Amino acid sequence: MIEWLQYLPEQKPKYMAIKKMIISLIDKGQLSSGDQLPPERQLAKLLSVNRSTVTRASDELVADGVIERRVGSGTFVSQQARPQARRVNWHTYLISQRQSQSQNERRQLQQLIRRKPEKLIDVYSSDLPLELVPQFQFPALTWQDFITAQALETPRGYQPLITAINQLDQHNKRLFFTEEQLLMTAGVQQSLFLILQGLLTPGDAVAIESPSFFHDSTLFEATGVRVYEASVDADGISLTALEELIIKHRVKLVILNPDYQNPTGHVMSFQKRKAVVHLCQMHQIPIVEDDVFGWLGFDTTRPIPTLKQLDPDNVIYISSLSKIMGASSRIGWVAATPQVIEQLTRVQHEMDLVPSIMAQVMVTLAMGDPQFQTQLDQLKGMLQERAQATYKMLERVLPDWHVYLPAGGYYIWVTYPNHKLRLKTFIDHQLAVAPGSLFGLKTDALRINFARLNAIDLVALEQRLVAIIKATE
Repeated sequence: MIEWLQYLPEQKPKYMAIKKMIISLIDKGQLSSGDQLPPERQLAKLLSVNRSTVTRASDELVADGVIERRVGSGTFVSQQARPQARRVNWHTYLISQRQSQSQNERRQLQQLIRRKPEKLIDVYSSDLPLELVPQFQFPALTWQDFITAQALETPRGYQPLITAINQLDQHNKRLFFTEEQLLMTAGVQQSLFLILQGLLTPGDAVAIESPSFFHDSTLFEATGVRVYEASVDADGISLTALEELIIKHRVKLVILNPDYQNPTGHVMSFQKRKAVVHLCQMHQIPIVEDDVFGWLGFDTTRPIPTLKQLDPDNVIYISSLSKIMGASSRIGWVAATPQVIEQLTRVQHEMDLVPSIMAQVMVTLAMGDPQFQTQLDQLKGMLQERAQATYKMLERVLPDWHVYLPAGGYYIWVTYPNHKLRLKTFIDHQLAVAPGSLFGLKTDALRINFARLNAIDLVALEQRLVAIIKATE
């Protein structure tokens, strides 16, 4: 007779220890195909565990094909219980993976959008509607043209595109780079991944804002980096909270989004920028400046200097054209010292993450359109009109909510006191909107992409919000 307890490994959770024990007994030949196992109640007593623990272990062993239940007879070792014949239980494997609240909420919103219900209002998606994407003229191209263009590729990207990006930065941002300071990427997400992969090691800590688009980002998990969050307000990140994180967790990198911050739309003040730069200089910590929305400021007469302008050597600047040309453009860039760019370039090529030559050529042609800057200015004008119209509607319809009118980008940030509102309520009303929990907030807030709201959609959104409020009263 098997002395069950002596074979139970010291492992937690206990149901996994029971699974491991039974499989081990089969492997050693102490249990054979067709052998009957003790009843679950008796086995729980023998192992000094709860019956529910044995039941869960049995359920998974049945799913794995190791044991089988016979109605009226009991539980037996399966006839197919040979170790080499067992299959991976993908269901158990997949559901055991970590799923945070924000990841579950994103999945629900994405499922709603994919279903495309007739009355769907989508102010969640983070891209421009088709009618706002600038219309560029392209010459007729052949596949041979793209092959020929490869002759102009450098390790850092397509040379004409590097030149065009440099000119764009100089004209709009007053940023001046040498060619050795620029690296083309497939967008801001890839830029940040290369920085985390190339400059940090697993276990290093980074600091981000809260709320932030990068809350719960899989980039940090994929690179083994620990992430800590410091609160922000209308003026920018809290210096006290940031310094506490730096000291307590030995932060190696600070990631900031100072212009039209995602999700709040706030702009970090000039005084706060200087203070943040000074703090990071004191602790010798580089800053990553995410400026993907920086091209979409409504008032460009007196722009606040970027962090990169304030500290060219210690700030790594990342941006992209996805918020202007649409998400499918898949072109971004990193601006940093030549030493950093050389390291990131090496990582990019080792991991085969070089952006498509086709995308680089098409974006270069778009930027060479004589109307590029004019269309960019027109886009900013249209976005400003939609921001103001959305703001006025929300102020009128939701007087108890706090609505922040941004000065650029395409997000309006709303906080509200009604704690009865939950994501399911919005989904039930076919309204896709980003709750504050996606960005790391426990308080109630919404991010609304006003860029996706023409006059007709704005009226529909107003009616939908009124209906949602009434339904929860």
